[in-house]
Amino acid sequence: MCGIIGTITDSNQIIDWNSGLASLAHRGPDGQGEKVLLLNNIQVWLAHTRLSILDLSPAGHQPMQSKNGRWWLTFNGEIYNHLELRQSLQCSFTCHSDTETLIELIAQQGITSILPKLNGMFAFAALDTHNNKLYLVRDPYGIKPLYYFQKNNTFAFSSEVKALHKMGLLEAAPDVNALQGFLSLRYVPSPDTLWKGIQRLKPGHILDLNLDSMEVNISSFIKPVSTQFSGTLEEASSAYQGQLKEAIGRQLLSDVPVGVLLSGGIDSALVAAMAKDLGHQLPCFTVGFGQQHSECEISDAQETAQVLGLPISSIVVTPEAMLEALPNIVKSVEEPLGTTSIMPMWHLVQRVREDVTVVLTGQGTDEPWGGYRRYQVEMVRRLMPSTSFWHLLKNIGNIAGSRLPDVLERGLRTLPEAQLANRALEACALFSASERQLLTGSSDHGGTLDIMNDWMTWLKPSGCSAAESMMRVDARMNLADDLLLYGDKISMATSLEARVPMLDIELMKFVESLPLHYRVTLGRSKIAHKQMAERYLPSSIVHRKKKGFQVPFGEWSRGAWRDFVEEALLADNAPHLAYFNKKGLETLWHEHLTQKRDRSRQIFALLMLSLWWREMVSIT
Repeated sequence: MCGIIGTITDSNQIIDWNSGLASLAHRGPDGQGEKVLLLNNIQVWLAHTRLSILDLSPAGHQPMQSKNGRWWLTFNGEIYNHLELRQSLQCSFTCHSDTETLIELIAQQGITSILPKLNGMFAFAALDTHNNKLYLVRDPYGIKPLYYFQKNNTFAFSSEVKALHKMGLLEAAPDVNALQGFLSLRYVPSPDTLWKGIQRLKPGHILDLNLDSMEVNISSFIKPVSTQFSGTLEEASSAYQGQLKEAIGRQLLSDVPVGVLLSGGIDSALVAAMAKDLGHQLPCFTVGFGQQHSECEISDAQETAQVLGLPISSIVVTPEAMLEALPNIVKSVEEPLGTTSIMPMWHLVQRVREDVTVVLTGQGTDEPWGGYRRYQVEMVRRLMPSTSFWHLLKNIGNIAGSRLPDVLERGLRTLPEAQLANRALEACALFSASERQLLTGSSDHGGTLDIMNDWMTWLKPSGCSAAESMMRVDARMNLADDLLLYGDKISMATSLEARVPMLDIELMKFVESLPLHYRVTLGRSKIAHKQMAERYLPSSIVHRKKKGFQVPFGEWSRGAWRDFVEEALLADNAPHLAYFNKKGLETLWHEHLTQKRDRSRQIFALLMLSLWWREMVSIT
């Protein structure tokens, strides 16, 4: 796990490379390297900060050159099957790092041919000095972020936005169109970002930059799973057990200490249990807010650890401590995200890094296994495809208004929509079109519908059902550009590598091949997943009510945080008010304070947006 950065400019341009590289030191405190090449009067600078995980020796130093001299590589991530892939290569290796495996694969077999073979989480830049081309690649589920910038004859890329700014390339300003996207989804899906001029490479995509013409081409290197498992549910559970066990075994590969983030849920418990079955007694870490809060998962996590016979460290975080940490969280995440679990995760990783350098997490099961209610709504709609009936229900929902829970109101909005992408957007919308109009004077979705449609088009050859399509798109949008994005930024802020075995590439190919009814049906989700989990965990843990790593933000924002939130959203000098209707914000805030409507989800997202905006303005 590391930080990567680079620039392509003409040979006369001066860029502050040192500041850019220094800004990524937290991603790689164990070393750094850089290389300057001149190719036909084009100046290429590649650099790297290293967090040593595999092969701690200097032989893993980057940027790394291929043995034939043609390729240079700066690489962030892990290739879990690299030792297996080495067997196809004809050369002697100087170290056992996956970086050396990757660059020799590229040199001997070609970059486009080797990408489908890689099983891992990665973002990397590969320079072909013979053909004067630079390639940027992001892994199939976007576990590792990769940003890029192009203006005139300058191209730059980095693991984090701040490095682009530190090099003097970025004029800090918001992208107004992407702002509408954020209000639609609570995050901005790739390739867009809220930073004007900065794009994020989409998961499973490769960017090809011709250094001579500065022309960019971007394409997908992944294909949707179209095969289907034909065995029984019991056979599916057994096959899944083998697949997940292999995935966890691969992701335990490390030359430094490994732990596990343990919540009260089934997913992280299963990771810990299967790692133990493989002979690894991993230390567990959990976080909560005290048992007076129903959202706290500490006691559940402690019970799980006790059942498994594993050591566990717990941290209790106060609302005051979370509020104090918010500015640093905003700086580290770099993009506003409306997910409250960012806050406890920040405190958790600080504690974890005291003991280990790598952690396994249970992230990544809700999307492929149908863990969200919106997939259930889509199944109901398929059973009763009556447009007039759905319009009637939506109208009833409009009349009921604030008396309905947010999730139900969104569900009713989806029903009459004829196009799947429209339903998917409404199902997870942060603000409805009318609410966006109230806030900014525009109901536009900021291009989010177009990005969803692109993924839906990519899925067409697989012949997925509507619910399955929503699940697969969520796994490549919601996961990549919200949950995994903050997971990467927050863990790497403390130089901690977070791995997600549930998103192992081979494992996910198997899971997405399972018939939908082996995963989710009306009233049930994660079916084969839970059935298999009972082979390792007591039923009481497997079927424990899900808390979802929630935070009592509603209570805090009406109490201890009230003045802070109100000032952030409504202060006359708040920079976001240049784009927002203050009366619209006041309406939402009043609804929240009076509990006329639970606006916790929306208020937190707007709070993070306002704090990000202040941070952005401060660096201009």
